[in-house]
Amino acid sequence: MTSLQRSIKRAIIILVYIIIFSGIGTGAFFLFRTEPTCDDGKLNQGEEKADCGGPCQKCEEIPKIENAEILEKRLVPSGANRYDALVKIKNPNSLFGIEDLGYTFNFLDASGKVIGQKEGAIFLLPVETKYIFVFNMDLAEKPDSVDFRIKSYRWQKFSDYEEPNIASYQKEFSFISGGPGFAQLKLKIQNKSGYDFKKISTKAVLRDRQGNPVAINETYNNDVRINEEREVIFQWSEPFSQDIDVQNIEVDEEANVFSDDNFMKKYGTPDQYESYESN
Repeated sequence: MTSLQRSIKRAIIILVYIIIFSGIGTGAFFLFRTEPTCDDGKLNQGEEKADCGGPCQKCEEIPKIENAEILEKRLVPSGANRYDALVKIKNPNSLFGIEDLGYTFNFLDASGKVIGQKEGAIFLLPVETKYIFVFNMDLAEKPDSVDFRIKSYRWQKFSDYEEPNIASYQKEFSFISGGPGFAQLKLKIQNKSGYDFKKISTKAVLRDRQGNPVAINETYNNDVRINEEREVIFQWSEPFSQDIDVQNIEVDEEANVFSDDNFMKKYGTPDQYESYESN
């Protein structure tokens, strides 16, 4: 056997061993390898962030969330030593809403001292502008202003979102000449959404010719079916200025799509996000 033949034989033997050991190593890797741990809350195994990226699912890019905007804060006298208040709030985000926004109304005297307080919570849908009302605050002295504070909130991302379609029309405002009431607003609402609602809230703001609110009210309709029409009647028992442009009537309708009991199909995902602090 020549030296060339011996070299070729050695090379073949070495190649065979390499193939054998490579096969053994590959088999052992697949036999004993551990599956990626994408729920341990740790940044490991080549992940971009904890439990996402690399061998785990792609990391979701969280868009910037803009704060809710307070467009208006107003006091509205509602009787002897009693006051209503309204806040107009806007959510500028198209994909995020708030299921439970906690708030506080503070009624202030001329020095800024709190002479009355009312707390509550609302929901805020994507790109929604809505009113928040407080009724019949009985105060020992006349308030000079009202302050509104957001206490708590948690943004929720929506997917395939459709805003509830509730129409209002045939508004008829009148002062009552007889009977226990002082003024009345009648209108009709219709549920044009594709879902039945357990409860629909309707809010009304009456403004004078200068745009100042002179009266507010809210009422509810229960079990409103698809395409069903309802009559809504608001009544005010206490006098307010009759110098009012009856065309300047704002009506808002809303249905809580965060509530499974209220909305037959719940939009949104379990993903939760926190935005920067609101003032």
